[in-house]
Amino acid sequence: MWTLERPTDGDLGGQAISPTETLYEYDGPMIFRTKLGLVDLLCNKVSVREGRHLYLACSTNDRTVDALKNGRLSVFGAFDAAAYWILSLDESLAVLGYWNCEREEVPTRFFAKPGLGLYHWQGKVPDSLEQASAMLAIKFKGPQLTHEGMPFGKFKDLMDQSFDAVRKLLTPVALLNRRTSTFDFEIAPPKFASLVIAVKEPVFNMALIRRTKELKKYTRDELEKAVEHLGQEFAERIIELRSLADEDKIDGKYAEENFSFLDILSEILPQLDGDIDSVEFTAFGKDGVETALFDQKVSSEIKQKLAIAQANTVVERGVIVGITSRSTTLLVQSVRGKIVTCKFEREYFNNLLQNDEFKIPRPVRLRGAMFKRPRRDYMDVESVEFINPERVRD
Repeated sequence: MWTLERPTDGDLGGQAISPTETLYEYDGPMIFRTKLGLVDLLCNKVSVREGRHLYLACSTNDRTVDALKNGRLSVFGAFDAAAYWILSLDESLAVLGYWNCEREEVPTRFFAKPGLGLYHWQGKVPDSLEQASAMLAIKFKGPQLTHEGMPFGKFKDLMDQSFDAVRKLLTPVALLNRRTSTFDFEIAPPKFASLVIAVKEPVFNMALIRRTKELKKYTRDELEKAVEHLGQEFAERIIELRSLADEDKIDGKYAEENFSFLDILSEILPQLDGDIDSVEFTAFGKDGVETALFDQKVSSEIKQKLAIAQANTVVERGVIVGITSRSTTLLVQSVRGKIVTCKFEREYFNNLLQNDEFKIPRPVRLRGAMFKRPRRDYMDVESVEFINPERVRD
């Protein structure tokens, strides 16, 4: 660990540092950009010791600084690097000495608190460029997830959870239950020090899509816009959920109407007393990047509300994949990834048979009592609403 008593690695001949751009100042420059030789540096004042002004510095670039200024990257994220310099400057910013440091040598207190933007009014912002530029990013934090690495099994578990959640949240209704060879996502390289899974963009195999009768009418542009819409919708819903949780306003009605959404989230939110401390979601909404963090306590409360809702009437969404007149049941491929056996009263079912919209593969919303089961969920249906099949998304 670095200490002030450690011998310096040089003093650059007492060269004075001249900020090329001051990003934050308080009684002098606090966070600024400068150049030392060919190196583009971002500097943050972290302490004053024995008349020395100490700055943490790391290499930077236009993309990082622009994201920092525009509230798309936190100060913590802007100083996320493998190597650092600790600069000792006098009041005129002349170099008294410097130290080369690896990340693990830098005192933790020299780093800003994660999630804080350059200005207080920016609110909570992403801690990495991967999150800032992703369609959807999921960040896990826990004691096993470090810069140096993590258990292989834990990495696989979190990747599997992320894959399932992204597929369920961002798959257009028209593409439900399609294989990854037909519809997939490109992700950025996973980022350690926590674990960040950042979805960059959807990937469509249009050759396979055009071979499927009910899909051949859709263009790549329509499918891309459908996924984009789902990403924006997720951003809005996740911020709404976090706000309701803060105000203790997640009531039974909300949980019932948003059963599918909450059920998907419940599988990736941290367990109480588990080894994941928090899960943070970042997505592009209509007003820009939105970020919401769920710790163990809030996640537990959400899961309790969901469990209560499941004992009552809930709303399910999906696509009809089977109709059995004899048993008055449907098989529905849920947006949650499950097949649901949906049971109707005989009279209601007979009326549905007279409806031209009642067919495979029709998107539907169903309201009724849900019973979750290991293989197939079961629902006693009270009512069903047909969704326009010409819409790619729900």
